[in-house]
Amino acid sequence: MSLFDTLSVFTMVLALVLILVRLVRGPSDFDRLLAAETLALGLVGLLMLRASTAEDRFYVDAALGLALFSFVGAVVFAAYLERRTDDD
Repeated sequence: MSLFDTLSVFTMVLALVLILVRLVRGPSDFDRLLAAETLALGLVGLLMLRASTAEDRFYVDAALGLALFSFVGAVVFAAYLERRTDDD
């Protein structure tokens, strides 16, 4: 790994830690949903960084699968939150 790759991974991990803090402390459910989506996006970024350094297709496939499941999960959770706020 080059210095640039190492710095990129370190920056991404630092960002993910800060996102985890927002996920835990988020004042509302919508903030937690956004933090979860951002966390998934950061993990996809880490997988893509790993794919570029390892030159292995597995990491790209895993990143695409994670992005797909993250999107579907966000849509389902947003529908749940909308239904829950309509009932109140």
